[in-house]
Amino acid sequence: MISGRQGVKYAGKDIEAMQAIANASSRRSLKDFEATLIEYSEQLQEDLLIKHHLHILQEQLLESNLIRIIEPYSCVEISHIATLMEMPSKEVEKKLSQMILDGKFQGILDQGKGQLVVYEKGEKDMAMEKSLKVIANMDAIVTTLFERSKALRTMMI
Repeated sequence: MISGRQGVKYAGKDIEAMQAIANASSRRSLKDFEATLIEYSEQLQEDLLIKHHLHILQEQLLESNLIRIIEPYSCVEISHIATLMEMPSKEVEKKLSQMILDGKFQGILDQGKGQLVVYEKGEKDMAMEKSLKVIANMDAIVTTLFERSKALRTMMI
């Protein structure tokens, strides 16, 4: 479409940059994506809107690549993931912890052993859900009783 007759009038570095980003994204290659960002930094980093969306796309690529790598494991060393991703271990560890907190997958980081322990997706614990509802209801009742006792005290004084 870009190389067709209609796309010729828009040809230039800007279109090449976007095409390179699209190719890296379709290949799910974080390395190619980052190389494209460096190669076409003038075209891609000057516009704040494009820069923001490219940052989001980069985060999504990183997350999808991490999930693809850790999927077959129940326990994997963070250094192994970092080696496969060709990234520093600290950066991988930080992203994994963020993904765990965001609920992208269930697991824990064992920093002592330098491992990621991945849990199977389990069903919701209905007892826990009902317990939380009971606690919320008890809180509402105690709050109401406290307000009533406060009102009675002011009437007595």
